[in-house]
Order: sequence, then structure tokens, then C-alpha cells
Amino acid sequence: MACQNRHPQETVEKQLVDLEMKLQMMSEEIAASLEEQSTAALLRVPRATRDVIRVRDDAVSLRHSVSSILLKLKKAEGSSAESISALAKVDIVKQRMEAAYETLQDAAGLTQLSSTVEDVFASGDLPKAAETLANMRHCLSAVGEVAEFANIRKQLEVLEDRLDSMVQPRLTDALSNCKVEVAQDLRGILIRIGRFKSLEAHYTKVHLKPIRQLWEDFDSKQRTNKLASEKNEVERLSSSNDFQSSLPTISFSSWLPSFYDELLLYLEQEWKWCMIAFPDDYKTLVPKLLIDTMASIGSNFVSRINLATGDVVAETKALAKGILDILSGDMQKGIKIQTKHLEALIELHNMTGTFARNVQHLFSESDLPVLLDTLKAVYLPYEPFKQRYEQMEHVILSSEIAGVDLRGAVVRGVGAQGIELSETVRRMEESIPQVILFLNEAVERCISLLVVLR
Repeated sequence: MACQNRHPQETVEKQLVDLEMKLQMMSEEIAASLEEQSTAALLRVPRATRDVIRVRDDAVSLRHSVSSILLKLKKAEGSSAESISALAKVDIVKQRMEAAYETLQDAAGLTQLSSTVEDVFASGDLPKAAETLANMRHCLSAVGEVAEFANIRKQLEVLEDRLDSMVQPRLTDALSNCKVEVAQDLRGILIRIGRFKSLEAHYTKVHLKPIRQLWEDFDSKQRTNKLASEKNEVERLSSSNDFQSSLPTISFSSWLPSFYDELLLYLEQEWKWCMIAFPDDYKTLVPKLLIDTMASIGSNFVSRINLATGDVVAETKALAKGILDILSGDMQKGIKIQTKHLEALIELHNMTGTFARNVQHLFSESDLPVLLDTLKAVYLPYEPFKQRYEQMEHVILSSEIAGVDLRGAVVRGVGAQGIELSETVRRMEESIPQVILFLNEAVERCISLLVVLR
């Protein structure tokens, strides 16, 4: 490449000589640079060696230091565990001493409260009396089953009953006259001494009376009509004319819806009032009132249902008997359960179903178990009938199917009659739709009576 770029007038030999000189000069420079760098490198090796030795010594020293620290930590760990264990034991002893101190204080306080509680009762301050009894109960729970305080425990129970009896008249007045603040204060007193059940029982007792009056209104009207009818009969017999005046009789089936309406209105009013007076308890208080009401009138309710089912048939109405009387056999032979009896029972059950749906809507904020218990109580009067429903339906179906003529008589000769198999088969075939109709009606009755709140 250098020969191709040479000047045309310059000879090749001269050009090669110049190149050789340049190469020689460059090689000398390179050799000098290598020698200089090698010398410098040789000078740096001892220094680097010393640095490596120093780092190695530092590492060895650091390892020894770490080992020493680890050994100290192990020793400290052992002594710390022992110290912690010792401190824990000391803390337990401290807690026991504090508990003993508190127990002694409670015992001293219990003795003092026991000696001053009569003065508190004498003052008539019921909230203070409730607070005193609550403190006594707390102190008794703290001292445990100590024989020395057995008398105080009995005394406390007597005092709690005494305070409860003092609250009852005021609570009756507050509930009867809708005094919200007074009722709330008295509730607080009963809650303070652990007598919430007493509040429930007294609330039910106060409101059960007007509800029972609603229920007994039917018997009152029946007695009034009976007396009026007897008076009219006497006047008719003693009078020369044939004038007659008869009072319309009141049937239970026509009276029951009005009772349910009045009862529902009463419960709605109580629900609204209790929401204000007892915001923590109204979801259980009012449903329990209805449950206790149904339990109170339950047996009489069953009796009225039974008589109402008998009123739809002349024979049983004349005897003042119903379905249960027929099933028990306490009737004349030939008197059987009829479809009208069961239809009357279903009609009453449907009225109760309408009331139950209204109750379910009213008590929708209550917990599900409370709501289910309430609805169960509403339907409770029908349980004796439902338990014997199979027997009722069996009697009705048997009577209906027995009324179907399956063995029709045919003329065989002059003045002779007999049973033809072909005629029996034909009549059986024709009776199938009728029997299916009987069964469908039975299924509908079963659903109406046994399936609630569909």
C-alpha cells in the first residue's frame, strides 16, 4: 500500500528505507514503553501484597470479634430467659396479691353495703337501691363461695325480690299510661339487678288483660243474645199476640276477623310505643306478648274452632258438637264428618293465615327465631285438628267413594235382576273422573290446611 502511494519521482529503494527506519523507531518506542510499564508494575506488586495481607489480617480479626460477640449473646440469652422466667413468676405473685387486695376491698365493701342497704331502701331512691344491690352482687362474685358471706347472699336475693316488687306498681302505671321516661327508668333498674325476665313478664301481664277482654267479647255477646232471646220467648208466651222478635246469632267465623283486626291494631300501637320506650327490647317484647296471648287463650280457641266446625251442619249444631267430638266417638252412630265440617275448618284457618301474614309484616325487624316462634303460636290452636287431619280426610274420601255406584243392577229376565261384570267395569271406568275430582279436592284441602304462609 505504501509503495503504491509513493511519489512518481521517488525510487522504491528509498521508500523502503524510510519505512524500515520508521518501523525501527516505533519498535524502540514500544520497547521503551513496555519496559517502563513493567518496572512500574513490579513496583506495585509488593504494595498490593501488603494490602492483601492487611485485609486478611483484618478478616481474621473480624471473625474473632464476631465469635466473641456470638458467645456473649449466647450467654446473655441464657441469663435473659432465666430473668424473664423469674419476672413472670414475680408478676404472677403480684397479680395474686392485687387480686387478694381487691377481694379484701370487695369483702370490706360488701360488709359496708350490707349494713347500709336498708337505709337506701328506706330513702325510696330506687335507682340508688339498684346500684347498691348490683355492687353487692359484684362483691359476692369476687369473694366467691365463702361461708362467712352465705347470709349476705341470701339477703341479696331477698332484697332483689323486694326491689322488684317495689318497681312493679310503678311499672304497671307507666305501661298502662304510656309514660315513656318512667318506663325507661324502671327498665334500667330491673336490668341493673339482672331482672329483665321480670320486665318481660310484667309487660305481658299488663297488656294481656285488655287482649283477653277482646277475646272474651265473643262469649259476652253470646250470653247477651241468649238472655235477650230467653226474655223475648217469655214475653211471647205471656202475651196474647203472636209477635216474635229474634236477635241474630253471632257465629265464631263471622266474629274472628274482627278480633284479629282489633288485636293487630293493638299490637301495632304497642310496637310503635315500644320502639320509643324500649328501643333495645321491642323486637322481642311485643312478639312475646302475642305468644303469651295465644298460650293463654289456646284451649278456649280450640274449643271455639271445634264448635264452629259443627255449626255448619244441622245435626252437629243441634248437639253443640264439632269435628273433634266426632273423631273421639262421643257422638251418636251415623253422624260422620262431612265435607262442610272440613271446609269450615279451612275457612277459619285461612282467616288465621291472613292475620299471620300481617303479623309477619309487622314483626319483620325481629330475628328469624323470634318470628318463627310467634307464627307457630298463632297457628297453635289448629294443631289438634292437623294431627288428626289424616283421619278426617280418610272418613270423607271413604264416604264419597262409597257413594259411587260401581255395581249397577241390570235386568236379566222378567222380574229378575243381577250384577253383570261388564256393567260393573263400565261403571268403574265412568267413575274414574269423579274419583279423580274427589282426590283433587282432598289435595286442595290438604294444601289449604297444612301449608301455611305460602
